[in-house]
Amino acid sequence: MSFIINDNVTWVGKIDWELRTFHGEDLSTHRGSSYNSYLVRDEKVALIDTVWEPFAEEFVENLKKEIDLNQIDYIIINHGEIDHSGALPALMREIPDTPIYCTKNGIKSLKGHYHQDWNFVPVKTGDKLNLGKKRIDICRSPHASLAGYNVLISYRG
Repeated sequence: MSFIINDNVTWVGKIDWELRTFHGEDLSTHRGSSYNSYLVRDEKVALIDTVWEPFAEEFVENLKKEIDLNQIDYIIINHGEIDHSGALPALMREIPDTPIYCTKNGIKSLKGHYHQDWNFVPVKTGDKLNLGKKRIDICRSPHASLAGYNVLISYRG
């Protein structure tokens, strides 16, 4: 399932209607949740985040319906928590050399979760990823998530 947001951005995440608790028992929901992932297309293509691991294979198969995976130039992970990164192992089996952009803490977290030394590219506030006519501006937001760090992305043209 995907939703076109605009001419360049498509939501390629997953809606999990069955989810009732997350982050342990600390938080709950009675209406499920979504794992948000975005495909940003221009001259270059960026994938922002993936989905929770139980939906990894479905995510990769659905992503293949949207794009030839080899056309993805960048993977951007907001932070290393598995609801954002859980499909990375399945995705990286398909496109193992694709660079993964995230903070240094994000890299540490991803290596801890998945025990892989993928093609990581550390980012910090002020970094820019040019996609062609548009660009992604990186802004670190240290308290925006329970993980204690996050990357806020501003899509500019």
